[in-house]
Amino acid sequence: MSAQQQYNGLILLTSYIQRIYIAEKINERIGVQTNPSRLQAAKNYLDELNMIMPLFEQTRELTDTQLKRVKEITMSTKHLMDGYFPQPPFSFAQKLSIVGSSLYGEQLMNTGVLRLGQLFQKEVGKDFEMRVKFYKERTEFIDAVVHTLYSKEEIELSLQQIIANWFEGIMANHKNVLQDMEKINPFFA
Repeated sequence: MSAQQQYNGLILLTSYIQRIYIAEKINERIGVQTNPSRLQAAKNYLDELNMIMPLFEQTRELTDTQLKRVKEITMSTKHLMDGYFPQPPFSFAQKLSIVGSSLYGEQLMNTGVLRLGQLFQKEVGKDFEMRVKFYKERTEFIDAVVHTLYSKEEIELSLQQIIANWFEGIMANHKNVLQDMEKINPFFA
């Protein structure tokens, strides 16, 4: 695999772990039962990948040890994703958790693609630049809703409807999200 393909795999893997981590953090923050081992695993994997990626950016290659570990993290992340999407009926907390974690995961992926373009002098398309503001605004919105719930305040119906609409869009494509997880392994073959 080329360095660019491996970096792309690292970006994709990190964005999935970010989804899991943020979902658990939102639940923790708003007082919904969390899975502490799932949260800790996601945090540990993010920490490990955040140490690997800057080294990779310098060397443009994964060592055999790093490659083995990235493959292990990928397998474990697949298992963590098994319980990511909730089953109906959906509570507002579940909707918020999925929407917030999806937005943060996609934001991280978008940032990673922009970084990939810089590192490998590749044109990544203007839409990635335009998405920076899009994700910033939406993650700030999620943060505000989470803070409101944390403060034990009511969420206005209009804001609940925005979350519900975004959730419906995500759930309509949730099979694609899970299928995209399968695309990570070939980046490290």
